[in-house]
Amino acid sequence: MAVKPAYTSQLLAYRDEFIFTDCDIRKYWDDKELLWVDRDVNAAINVNRVGLGLFPTIKRRKGNSVVGDSTTNSTSKEVLVVLRNARSLHSPVRGV
Repeated sequence: MAVKPAYTSQLLAYRDEFIFTDCDIRKYWDDKELLWVDRDVNAAINVNRVGLGLFPTIKRRKGNSVVGDSTTNSTSKEVLVVLRNARSLHSPVRGV
């Protein structure tokens, strides 16, 4: 099923907050969750959310993007698990 990926690479998947607004930002350190969030992994989760109909409604108001209806509160725990598991993919291999 084709989906529109608008804003999927900018919006933090577990908090509906615009983080990746500059293309140079490849990862984000979340002080609250003590977690590095990779832009590409985050975008992939959001594309999946679009396909499942769980991505929030985003509206433009006076040049700013505003998050509308969202189910993020019900999916944030699952998203954080995925992001924490993805962290191990980027860790250096030890003992090699």
